[in-house]
Parts: sequence; C-alpha cells; structure tokens
Amino acid sequence: MIKLSDYLDYLNNEIIQARKKADENAVKVAKEYAKHEYLKYFKVPRFSMATVKMDIPLKITDIDSQTKYDFNLNRNQFVNEVNSKIEAVNREKNLKIPLLKESDIKENEFNNLFRRVEMRDNRFTRDLTGEVMKTDISKTIGGYLEKNFYQPQNVNNKLKEEINRIVTDVLVSKHVPVSTKLNELFIDPDTSKANDKDKLMINLHVEMIEEAIRIVRVTDRNGNEIEEITFE
Repeated sequence: MIKLSDYLDYLNNEIIQARKKADENAVKVAKEYAKHEYLKYFKVPRFSMATVKMDIPLKITDIDSQTKYDFNLNRNQFVNEVNSKIEAVNREKNLKIPLLKESDIKENEFNNLFRRVEMRDNRFTRDLTGEVMKTDISKTIGGYLEKNFYQPQNVNNKLKEEINRIVTDVLVSKHVPVSTKLNELFIDPDTSKANDKDKLMINLHVEMIEEAIRIVRVTDRNGNEIEEITFE
C-alpha cells in the first residue's frame, strides 16, 4: 500500500532517469561519430520522449479523509428504527429488551442526549461512530432500561450492550454528510489478484510533457558568480 503522490513521484523519476540515459547514450554516440572518418560529417541521431502517456489500472486500498456531518433527527423515525432493531435482536438472541416509547424520548435523559450529539456535529471527523459514542450514550440507556424493568437488578450487561449499539447505530444514521476533505489516497498497482474483484478500481491516465531547464553560472562585472535558471 503506497500513497498515490509517492507513486506518481516514482513514475516521474523513472521517466526522468530514462531520458537521462537516452541523453547519455546520445553523447556517447556523438563522441563515436566525432572520431569516425566519415560519420563525423553526419548529424548524430538523438531521440527524445516529448510526451509520455500512460493508462495505469490501480486498486484503491485506503482513503484518508474527513467528513463533516449535520445531525438531522426526526423523533418518530428514531423511535420506529430503534424498535425495529430491538425486535430483530430480541428474536435472534432471545432477549427481552423493552421497546422504546415516544414518551421516553421526551424526557430529559434523551433530550440531553440529542443535544450532546447535535453539539458535536458539523465538524470534520474520520470516525462518525466514534464521535457519536463520545456523547456518553450509556448513561441515558442505563436509566431507560432500569425504568422499564420491573426488577432493575435484572438488567444485565448484555442488554445494555445491545441497546447501546442499537441507539448508536440509529443516531449515526441520522447524520447527513455535508462536505468531505480528502487528505491522502492509498493505492496498490497490483490489480491481478483473484480477491480484488470487489475492490475499488480506477484507471489513471497520466500524460507527462517534456519541459527543460538549463542552469548557467555567470560572473557579473563585480566578480560575483550568479546562477541563472532558464526554462526552455
């Protein structure tokens, strides 16, 4: 896994080295022409790569980005989605997590939770779930579970973990991305592996056009040596 910028730098360096070797070979041939009895009257052949075009398939292995989200809460939808997930977990794992009522989310515990989540939106983050979990959901959920059980001491850690996960998932789903900042893109040039079928692939079209610089050292009338760089 390498950064795309490093890979492009590698391609650029390889092309520069190829051009350097071509020029070195041209100088070598020119010296041979100069020594030859007849070839010294001919122009020395020299080939240059004015433009290099490449189409390179690449595999995206990782994207380092940050996204800004806006927290949009519809309370009725929130209750329905939480209850739908609770019912599914109760069936699958034979649990008895109580369903959420609309009256529950009108109480201070949930109102404070929603406010804390909203206070953390509209900031760039790499991990939205981790950002939501910083709002201390467990305290709100613990109070909700104890209130809805006839015997609060029967509320075990398994129930708390499941309802925490469910509420977190639903809160995360209520965040709408508003902007994304891409920091770095990581790629793998090897796209021939059998398990790459489901990976994100791109075709990189690169066109490198030859430009030249010339460095000349001159001495001014005061005897100072000046280095001049000219672009050709």
